[in-house]
Amino acid sequence: MRKLKRAAVAGIGLLAFSGIAAGAAQAAPAVHQGEDLVFPGTTIEDCQAHGDELQAQGKIVGYACMVNEGGTVSVTPYYND
Repeated sequence: MRKLKRAAVAGIGLLAFSGIAAGAAQAAPAVHQGEDLVFPGTTIEDCQAHGDELQAQGKIVGYACMVNEGGTVSVTPYYND
């Protein structure tokens, strides 16, 4: 009987923690990925400079970078929904 009570208390605690985590995830602002923006550049630092500039201007909320062949870089922008 004692083991059953402990299991029930542990289960309730786990459910409560899961509910808190789910609530925090829902409170985070949603973002969506935009189409890649291509800029001149040859290094990841070039790409980050373009991404940082867009973010500083408030046009995007985040980004990912990729160096392309042919002297260009791609910034994948993320926007708030």
